[in-house]
Amino acid sequence: MFRAWPQMVHGNFGANEFVSLAEDSIKVALYDNDTLPDKDAVITDTGFNTGAWATAGNEVTDTDGSSDWVTGGIALGSKTVTVPSTGVMQFDAADTTHANTVTITNAFGCLVYDDTITAGTGGVAKQGVTFHYFGGAQSVTTGTFTVVWHADGLFRITV
Repeated sequence: MFRAWPQMVHGNFGANEFVSLAEDSIKVALYDNDTLPDKDAVITDTGFNTGAWATAGNEVTDTDGSSDWVTGGIALGSKTVTVPSTGVMQFDAADTTHANTVTITNAFGCLVYDDTITAGTGGVAKQGVTFHYFGGAQSVTTGTFTVVWHADGLFRITV
């Protein structure tokens, strides 16, 4: 999780801003190994297509023409925010996939970002929530590419 995310959420509600993880459109964009995530990045460098997440040459999209995993990624489905135990908040969603076959080459990880934010803190739209490393290059040729989220969700916070 970007450390700036909870700071941004605190007090930034309203038009063009964060509403909730369960209500906002949260997307997943794939990236290659040229992207260098930084959990300590300032909020203005965490948004989709900003800072380390600039898409030119870094974002990985479907190359077989089906337009299923496009620039900007895929929206998370079945999002939930729960309290699985005292003092723990968890954000989870259904595993992320697409409708048709895709060709994805060298996806090393993904950015999970809030696509609802259009003019957030510092004027940055589409602010990043978390980033995930896949453990190496992941590819598929004319098949199904699925991001399988951990059983404990996309993230958990202990307060």
